[in-house]
Amino acid sequence: MITLVSILLIIFTLLISLLIVTGHLLNKQNLPTLQADVALVFGTGLDWKAKARWTHAAQLYNQGLVRYIIVSGGIPVPQQSQTEAEWFRDNLLLLGVLKEHILIENQAANAFENATFALPIIQQHNFKTAILVMSDFTGLRAHLTAKRAWVGSAVKIYNSHAPSGSHWNPWTWWISKEGRRLTNYVVTRLFRYRLLQYWWLPN
Repeated sequence: MITLVSILLIIFTLLISLLIVTGHLLNKQNLPTLQADVALVFGTGLDWKAKARWTHAAQLYNQGLVRYIIVSGGIPVPQQSQTEAEWFRDNLLLLGVLKEHILIENQAANAFENATFALPIIQQHNFKTAILVMSDFTGLRAHLTAKRAWVGSAVKIYNSHAPSGSHWNPWTWWISKEGRRLTNYVVTRLFRYRLLQYWWLPN
């Protein structure tokens, strides 16, 4: 006989499972089996996000998973005389990435422009495969944004998004106020910018 406690336990289990699935859907990850041509790193002026992204991009490069890195972002970094892209470049150099392997996109002011303005650079260098590097909780948003911006191109998109440490975790994001806020921020933009329709397009 099914008791009320059993029903509540089932509902609780399903709810937790849904929250975990949501976290892992947002944190989209997939790497190529061979070295990718380039990593596109989405810029940000927020210190903890920026450090996670350039550190992750440098790891991809130093592990031989990408040949080049595009750093994208034209917004001036607070309290510095640099754009996001220039700030990222300088820190990638400190982490062992060769200067000639860093390409700068210095105009973008948002995620859609990051992808849009990076495409001519990708095409100019005849790159065919790109790994997106964004914060983990914005992984799906980055992927769908790039698919939208690169419709009709021959670029194959992969994803390896930077972990956010204590700020957000795909397994436990709902436990902290910050985790819930970051998730809400991304989910609302998936609908606001009508990105979900690009999920089923080939890339």
